[in-house]
Amino acid sequence: MISEEAVPNIILIGMPGTGKTTVGEKLSEILGYGFMDTDSVLTAKTGKTPRQLVEEHGREYFLKLQDDVVLQISTARCVISTGGGIVHSAAAMEHLKIIGKVVFLNTSYQAIEARMDTNRKLVRNGSSLLQLYDERTPLYNKYADTVIQCDNCEPQTVCEKIIDSMK
Repeated sequence: MISEEAVPNIILIGMPGTGKTTVGEKLSEILGYGFMDTDSVLTAKTGKTPRQLVEEHGREYFLKLQDDVVLQISTARCVISTGGGIVHSAAAMEHLKIIGKVVFLNTSYQAIEARMDTNRKLVRNGSSLLQLYDERTPLYNKYADTVIQCDNCEPQTVCEKIIDSMK
């Protein structure tokens, strides 16, 4: 399996619709690790979804709250699913790289678009999903310790690829 000393936490990054939460929950079961979804933590803390926070208070306010949540993570033996925009915070990404291995769930734009409902496709101030994909993909690659290709893969297969990459 995976040595806890070698990989204290596994952090999943990627676009909305790549399966970070689904894969994270399954991976945590397989490894016997805890599971944390930073968007869920933020929602529990504020009573509002990330989308509501952005709509009501603006993107900068949301990013500050997201940073606060991520910078407080000090757990071990945990699979952590992050919000898609976390890569815009250098401080948050540096912290995540210190506490674990960052895994980019790389999925093609076409596959993401097919998975997402219409309400999620316009995700920031009228920006299209494609614009965010083009903007974020270089950042995901920059911060990733491991890149996992996820197109046409079931969650179990993605988990197996992640585990193999950690050996």
